[in-house]
Amino acid sequence: MIRIATVFSGIGAIEYALKKLKKEHHIVFACDNGERILEKNSIDIVNEIKNMSSVDAQDYIKELYLATGKPNFVKESYFANYDIDEKQWYDDIRFLNANKYRNTIDLFVGGSPCQSFSVNGKRFGLKDIRGTLFYEFARIIDESQPKVFIYENVKGMLTHDNGKTWEIVKSIFNKLYRDNFS
Repeated sequence: MIRIATVFSGIGAIEYALKKLKKEHHIVFACDNGERILEKNSIDIVNEIKNMSSVDAQDYIKELYLATGKPNFVKESYFANYDIDEKQWYDDIRFLNANKYRNTIDLFVGGSPCQSFSVNGKRFGLKDIRGTLFYEFARIIDESQPKVFIYENVKGMLTHDNGKTWEIVKSIFNKLYRDNFS
């Protein structure tokens, strides 16, 4: 059985592929905020949850998102299509503590929101809040230590900022490999 975890999970492309291939798999966790944004400063939230258990912190973040009153259509679609419960779903990658999943994930899949890098977006790259979420993807790898990870790419990622963005991404992945997998 393949134990998978995804961030920026969307409609669950990798989950669907595994289902179509009839590959037995279990979703360890999934995460997508569905474009809902918290008004509260993330630094304030980090300070509020730093002494909470991971379960209490996750519940607190869920409450913050519920308080926005905005539906999460991504989550609704994901839950309609995959066998997952509320404890396996995270509303915001910035507050996902993946240490508790260390060495329990076979395949970790995701990619930071594409609008920051895509030729169809505004291309603010790592200067865009969505683009900086790449660093959260790397943090989850470091914390969870999956056997394999796949970072989703979009047309424009390799050429963004004359290739400098890809060099940063590549150097972080290389450092993760050297520090954790070699």
